[in-house]
Amino acid sequence: MTTACSLYSHRYPSVIIEKHHIVPKSWFEAAGKPVDTPMADICPNCHMNVHSGIDWLIGHGGAGDSKGIPKRCMQLALQAMTLATQKGLTPARTL
Repeated sequence: MTTACSLYSHRYPSVIIEKHHIVPKSWFEAAGKPVDTPMADICPNCHMNVHSGIDWLIGHGGAGDSKGIPKRCMQLALQAMTLATQKGLTPARTL
């Protein structure tokens, strides 16, 4: 049985697709707040690309070209940043 990644429909055995916090759990922990974030069913490749996108956004402030990071992964990274702001969290590098 295979399951599709929610970002790019990559097909993997269902044990590889996992639910991941959209807003990194560590940001809630650093703020001393309970974890309150939507989850996404994503494959290992997209998971790492989203973390790369988050770190790129932190390092570049969203300016410039994020080439090499797939568009949908960057969109999820941007969603993480938006939700963090709404929840009063301080984003920090994740990798």
